[in-house]
Amino acid sequence: MTRTKTSKPPPAVRGAGRSHTLWTHALTAVLAAAAAAAASRHLSTAALASTHRLAASRSPVNESERLQTEDAPRYAEHLGSYSEYIIIGAGPGGMQLGAFMEDGGVDYRIVERGSRVGTFWETYPRHDQLISLNKRYTSRPREEFDEFNLRHDWNSLLPAAAAAAGVGGRSTGARGARGGGGASPRFTDFSSRMFPAREEYLAYLRAYHRFHRLKVQFEWEVARVSRRRIGDHEGFALQSSAGRFLTCKYLIVATALGRPYVPDMEGIELADGYESVDVREEAYKDQRVLVLGLGNAAFEAAGRAQATAGYVHMIGRSHGGLKQSYFTHYVGDLRAVNNGLLDTFFLKSLDTIDVDTDLEGRNCSLARRVSPGGKPEIDFGCGGGHNPSYREGYDRVIRCLGWVFEDRLFEDAVKPTLNRDLGLLGGKYPALTESYESVNVKNLYFAGTLSHAHDYKRSAGGFVHGFRYTARALYRLLRLSHQGVRWEGQRELGSTAAHSVALALQRRFQSSSGLYQMFGELCDAVLMRDASATYMEEVPLRFIAHSAFPTSLRLLLTLHMDYGNKGHNGRGDLSFATREVGRAHYSQFLHPILRAYEPSAESGLPSLVSEFHIIEDLLTTWDVDALHLKPLEEWISRVYEGDYTSQEERLTARFKEYEANLTREERRAGAKKVDPYFGAFTFPAVKGAM
Repeated sequence: MTRTKTSKPPPAVRGAGRSHTLWTHALTAVLAAAAAAAASRHLSTAALASTHRLAASRSPVNESERLQTEDAPRYAEHLGSYSEYIIIGAGPGGMQLGAFMEDGGVDYRIVERGSRVGTFWETYPRHDQLISLNKRYTSRPREEFDEFNLRHDWNSLLPAAAAAAGVGGRSTGARGARGGGGASPRFTDFSSRMFPAREEYLAYLRAYHRFHRLKVQFEWEVARVSRRRIGDHEGFALQSSAGRFLTCKYLIVATALGRPYVPDMEGIELADGYESVDVREEAYKDQRVLVLGLGNAAFEAAGRAQATAGYVHMIGRSHGGLKQSYFTHYVGDLRAVNNGLLDTFFLKSLDTIDVDTDLEGRNCSLARRVSPGGKPEIDFGCGGGHNPSYREGYDRVIRCLGWVFEDRLFEDAVKPTLNRDLGLLGGKYPALTESYESVNVKNLYFAGTLSHAHDYKRSAGGFVHGFRYTARALYRLLRLSHQGVRWEGQRELGSTAAHSVALALQRRFQSSSGLYQMFGELCDAVLMRDASATYMEEVPLRFIAHSAFPTSLRLLLTLHMDYGNKGHNGRGDLSFATREVGRAHYSQFLHPILRAYEPSAESGLPSLVSEFHIIEDLLTTWDVDALHLKPLEEWISRVYEGDYTSQEERLTARFKEYEANLTREERRAGAKKVDPYFGAFTFPAVKGAM
């Protein structure tokens, strides 16, 4: 019996070089609560009943009132100066969390600097087109495959009832829990474009606000956040730019990265910022344009100028800065919808892209000058020298170098530590625990784009189709830890038999949108006891490595999805890595990955003992029993028996078995053996073989 060998650390611990004692151990509470629930069957029943009574006691909502055409109905006007939870920002992240809280009867409010929801989207993206997919059709009806279809709808927010309903099935529970019934708005009903317009998304956000009657306090711009004791609780005081005050026990920041990044570069004031650049094509007529940046915003601006400009040059912020999403599988890297300038660059039509110049490392600068013909222009140079490629100078320079977290509104006592302070990837983001809480400021949480601190450059947590699921995970964590409500998205399995557990797992990787979009970050967990099992949906995977293993459990299984070593940050290979079940661990595209954990004798933390990959599937439905269910069932059975042999070890053993049974002629001439499970084995000719 051999313990599994993995070629890279599990995502749960990647980048976490600190002791687990620095974390909140939220999974310890989650697992213990789930185990207790299975034994007692009534964990927090009273809390749940109280919540439901509160929701039911509200006045019935008239459907016409819910869908009123008023842009910004005031559902928070009756609130006083205190709420248990305050969410900063009424964008998609804040509204998603707010919808769960509204449905759950939580004492909350959202404060928004603008006069309507979605203030950020009134301006951005500057050139009006979103790069998030709006795939309206999947050849599967919404009523039956709603959860599957959300995999390809990157803009819709989740229905509030999905926090508690739709467990284990194909539907998200899209029928809302609002008094008048009806489905929570879906963005696919607001636009027919694959890449929709900004105004269409604004209309959707306002409809979502009205439908869920979210308590948004408008025109309340947070100017200062300080610590304030609420009884014996470490809460917060918020001061607005108008001098008003609010207090809360828990603060959740769900804003965008609100401040443009402006490098310490001589002459940078000569550049137009992305936040204020002229978006009219005619503004660039026959101009020479330099764009600083190689991200989506930079290519968006370059694409608008390209139609009328004499030429467009692009320079990256750092060496090798151009990364394309179809190579990296990271949705925030350059998308094909924006990369038209690559065509004119590679086909030599004047436009250029410079991936070698390092703006920050080579002391680059901008300066005004007058051309020999007497025309004012902007000179670009680096390190005191002048690259002949830029000898002509520019009529216009556009700065598109990204955004940073706006932390200036926090007093020093509550200023959150950033990832860069800890040497972590995604340095501009607040450093977070597994429960999306600041690592250094108690009771300060982050949602929406800012929760991307955990999966920057890896998964989809910085975008609507990712953070709608991390918002749900945060809501469940808050309810569990603050109100004692059991994990919403939890059920008992009727049997611990390998076939029953495998079926439960298969149903989820066939349809789950949360696991599919938050690959490598969210997982389902199966808590195995001697005669019972609890299934929990969408638990942050990093919890597994940092939380004590409850003594009542004998085994913990997890399911998440991810790309293979070659597929993630690979070379854009369009072919499948494998089509043999026995080589599923070579899969490079997104595919299900199962892990088995037992308690570590030394630390008491979960210890990975076996890992199993389900073969990649072109249709992403994983519904062929011989390929997807039976191998999983066999793996679970082996784990039950204490056999932790890895897939690579089984493949190697089968190869050696065939090799040992080759005939003398096969050794001399070479041979190929085809195994129904592991595929083809090739044995080259051996000269002089006897």
